[in-house]
Order: sequence, then structure tokens, then C-alpha cells
Amino acid sequence: MKQAWIGVIVLVFLMGCPGGSAGVLTGKIIANRDGTEVPVADAQVRVWPSEPGAKPAKFEAEAVQNLRGVSITRSSGQFEIEALTSSATAAEYPLLKGWTYVIEVEVPGYYITSSTFEYGGGSQYLEMEIEEKTSDVLDTSGGVQEDDKQLHRGAIRKQ
Repeated sequence: MKQAWIGVIVLVFLMGCPGGSAGVLTGKIIANRDGTEVPVADAQVRVWPSEPGAKPAKFEAEAVQNLRGVSITRSSGQFEIEALTSSATAAEYPLLKGWTYVIEVEVPGYYITSSTFEYGGGSQYLEMEIEEKTSDVLDTSGGVQEDDKQLHRGAIRKQ
């Protein structure tokens, strides 16, 4: 009997916890290097509504365009967003089923990448591939030419 109560308490605790019954968006950010998928660490992942579905009553006082969810990827490229936070009121709201969201990924050395998705509720997984910027620069200008008349080599020049 004592074990049954512990199980009920744990169940009630999980149901009452933030995120316990709410949905979560998880995913992985990868890059393609020579045909191999590699995880991208330290990427900033941002999510916001692009086309809200029916607004629940608790959103009446909140401007939907102020809502953002933000996460930073781990070394495995994994991220997790459990809620949207208002930039105006700092209030948190859950991801809402049936809403269309924009997801944008930004990390130094890669192109900013964005896409849209419809949140289906519960736990949803997204995988995004981002493109690495190349650092090869081709100089076809002929370079800088040395002009002895313009160079000053440590001595004071009198005119």
C-alpha cells in the first residue's frame, strides 16, 4: 500500500511540473562536411509563431509577435525548447498544437538558416542541416604594389 502512494505522488508531481504535460520541441543541427553529417555545437536556435492557430484565452493580453523560444545546441548538436517567452512581459507560454512556427539557426562560420514547421503537439523532433561558410577568398586585383616614393622606412623624409 505504501508503494502505491509513492507511485501516485510521483505521478501527481510529474503532472504538476512545468513541462510535465506540456509539449517540447527537440532536434539536432547538423552540417555536411565532405559527405559526412557532423553535429553543430553552440548554434543559437530561435522559434517563434508565424501563423497562430486559434488563440487560447490566456493569450488575449499578450501580443503573439513578442513570443520567442531560444536554445543553444550542445556538442552533440541537440537542442530543446519547452516554452515561448514574451519579450514584452517575460511571461512563458507553451508551444501550441496546430500553430505554424519559424525556426532559425545562427552560428558563427555558417549561413543563417530558417524554415517553417507546424507543431503537432507533444514531443516533436526536427533535424536541420546548415551550410558552412567557406573562407577561401580569391584576390584577382593583383595585390598591393610597393611604391618606394610612398614608403617611409624609419627615417624622416625632407621634402
